[in-house]
Amino acid sequence: TLRGMKSECDEGLLLDGILSQARVDGSEIRRLLSQSHVRASDLIAEPEHRVEAMLQRAGLVVGDIFKIVRALRGFHSDGGGGGGASSQPQGKAARGSRNQPTMRCGLIVYSTTVLIVTLTILSFYLPAMIYHVRSTNHRMTRSTTYSTTLHGHYSLPAALGGLPAGGAMPAPRGPSGARVMMVTANQPLPCTTRRGDWIMELALRNKLMYATLHDYKTWWSTELVSAWDLEAAWNKIPLLYVLMHPESPVTQGVEWLLWMDDDAIFTDMNFTMPLEQYDRDGINLVIWGDPQRVYRANDIQGLNTGVFLLRKCEWSRQLMAEVAALATPSIRRQIGNKGRIAEQGALTWVLHSQAERWKDRVQLERNFTLNGNWMDYAKKWVPGKPKLALPVWGNDAIPFVVQYAGCQMCRGHSENGSWHDGGVRKCQNAFIEAYTFGDDQVLSLLGLRHLTMDTHLVRASAGSELYQRHQRMTRCLPSFLVIGTQKGGTSSFHFLLKSGWHDAVRVNSGEKEIHYFSWDDQFRQGPLTYQQRFDGSGDRLGECAEETKLRGEVSATYLDYPKAAERAAMLLPSARIVVLLREPVARLVSSFNMKWQVEICGKLTWSRTDCYNGVTSMRVINENNVAPKQRAAAVKVWNECSVDKKGLDHDCLRRDFVDKLSAAISDEERRLGECAKPGAFEELGSCLGVQGLEQAKLYALMEGALFLYRSMYSEHLAKWLKVYPAEQLLVIPSERLKEAGDMKDTMGRFARFMGLSDSGAEVHNDLIFKSSPAAKGVGSDGHVHENGRTYIAEAPADLAEKIHKILCPKNQELAQLLLDKKLIAEVGDMPWLATALKRDIC
Repeated sequence: TLRGMKSECDEGLLLDGILSQARVDGSEIRRLLSQSHVRASDLIAEPEHRVEAMLQRAGLVVGDIFKIVRALRGFHSDGGGGGGASSQPQGKAARGSRNQPTMRCGLIVYSTTVLIVTLTILSFYLPAMIYHVRSTNHRMTRSTTYSTTLHGHYSLPAALGGLPAGGAMPAPRGPSGARVMMVTANQPLPCTTRRGDWIMELALRNKLMYATLHDYKTWWSTELVSAWDLEAAWNKIPLLYVLMHPESPVTQGVEWLLWMDDDAIFTDMNFTMPLEQYDRDGINLVIWGDPQRVYRANDIQGLNTGVFLLRKCEWSRQLMAEVAALATPSIRRQIGNKGRIAEQGALTWVLHSQAERWKDRVQLERNFTLNGNWMDYAKKWVPGKPKLALPVWGNDAIPFVVQYAGCQMCRGHSENGSWHDGGVRKCQNAFIEAYTFGDDQVLSLLGLRHLTMDTHLVRASAGSELYQRHQRMTRCLPSFLVIGTQKGGTSSFHFLLKSGWHDAVRVNSGEKEIHYFSWDDQFRQGPLTYQQRFDGSGDRLGECAEETKLRGEVSATYLDYPKAAERAAMLLPSARIVVLLREPVARLVSSFNMKWQVEICGKLTWSRTDCYNGVTSMRVINENNVAPKQRAAAVKVWNECSVDKKGLDHDCLRRDFVDKLSAAISDEERRLGECAKPGAFEELGSCLGVQGLEQAKLYALMEGALFLYRSMYSEHLAKWLKVYPAEQLLVIPSERLKEAGDMKDTMGRFARFMGLSDSGAEVHNDLIFKSSPAAKGVGSDGHVHENGRTYIAEAPADLAEKIHKILCPKNQELAQLLLDKKLIAEVGDMPWLATALKRDIC
């Protein structure tokens, strides 16, 4: 109708019709258009992008531009669009009659405009009004007078539009939880970060558990509803719009939609939002926000669309339509930051620019933490406690939801590229803590809880049925484990315990080390065989003799072998863990010396301290019970270093020792360097290849190639602290086991740690002053428990310095870890660690 009037009506009346249909403030816009010489016929004739540019140059606000362009779209829908050749004579006629306004033109424009607006309103609201009248679930408190606005851009797909078969509405669920549907979404493609898919799975589980506890419906989306224009974070807008359709079969009986971003999780699983209060107040949208920053400053950070509660009603559909309309790239460029405005900025702008229309129905919630920032809450969770360890913004209450905005734990980088692998790991670790805190509230219903805040492993809660069963079945298993380190004094420690140093302690019979948790073949034998290693009794778990004694075992492979910590925590969650830590360079050289001697001497290694002096012929080498590879290496050394075929030259052996040690360190240093590159494996052990190996290959790698890695104590101790609380660990410097006087004090500390007496008739300290078998007769200087194996050579000074430099960062990590976990009071408690950190290379 308006197209036909272009040549007939006055420009002013034509402009009145356009502005009336756009529903904008006409007086100010007429002034701006007049100053810029923009005519109504120009707006009709030009294509949309040119119209936007003209209006922008005229100084119109973005919202008015959007409304005018939307009102004019009908004129551009066909091929002519008012801009072709046929428009020229019409424009000329219009210009010729510009000064001849008539009452007839005004009435036609006015009547046509009123008719269009009326039909638009009826077509939009009539179905909704009929639905609400018919619906038996309609609640009077939800009745609202909606604003008269233009129709949204979305309609319910035909596949979802009708009633269920038979025309019957599904029966509503309960009166409380069934009112709410929790809606979330994940990206449709696999994550690109390590553990990203697992993290997203945990986040989804968290949401589903919360919904289950409170009888909420759920809708989990992985599809892009309107991918061509509403991508990424915008996807929630059309999804919610469709779900809120009055005839949507999936939301029948639902009154509220609770949106949760994929990176948001519930941390207070018992909290529920005050829906009745929102009903009484006539609230339709609940979202975290600051009124000053939203309504006055139009600050994109003034609210957070990661979590919000939206009433299922036409008011909410209209709001979503208004937000979606701002997804047009040209609109984004005008109101956003270089066109990158997201749905959060769009919602902020809508509430700011149309406050009179929406404000009364919006609750910018600040009475509880609707979605806390993850960085504020990291390291502040206390397992099982209703309060934070430290307050956040003066409040120590548990937040309802925590969001990991900006972490990009699935994609691994932010839009501006500021995040890196280390940042992603930091986010993931903080996420696991918060997730575990929330999950413990769910598991408590089953009598379970997580071992620690950063592990997936669970244990039965004290007093639960599962806990009592576990206690009965494991009462004959060890109460403590001495887990290493290798070459750190475990032999001396085991010797004292086995010799009867304390009457209330019993260690395993047979060989010193069982390796039950570190070696697959031992672990596969099962816990009953493990139980029988102590006194041979018991045909069933939990049945044994001498139940009054504390049982324990010593295996140096437990500290650093990949599976040991988790296996031990599953079977022995209450066990006490003793860790012996030796100065790492000395440990490394001692470990390599043993490997070198086994290679040269074979079985002689275990019968004499200077085994290489016992290699006097090829016959001795051939009689050694060693693998072919070791025998071949021994033959090679014999051919190079034998003197008259009667023995081995010591100078030649020293060169061989140093050359092989240097080569081993250089090779491992190269591998460690590869693991330090960006994008390498998250865990150092995984990068070095220790995960997933069958036992023989794992043993060869750990014992023959990873000397530096096994001296990086912080790597290994951190794994044990993931599955055991720090109060169950005792860290002892190995150097405190060399001299008898120091060892007496150390063993007394061990007794107190185990809850035993450290003196009296039960304690036999005289055994401490006897040399252990490992000392091999050494001890005239008081070092009765120092390893007696002789060294053909030591590491040269430059090589030792190189090793110190490589290990220095890990020593620093160890010091911080021990202090943070209160395993030492000060660095000086471990003299070698204090010395290492004072070196110039650190």
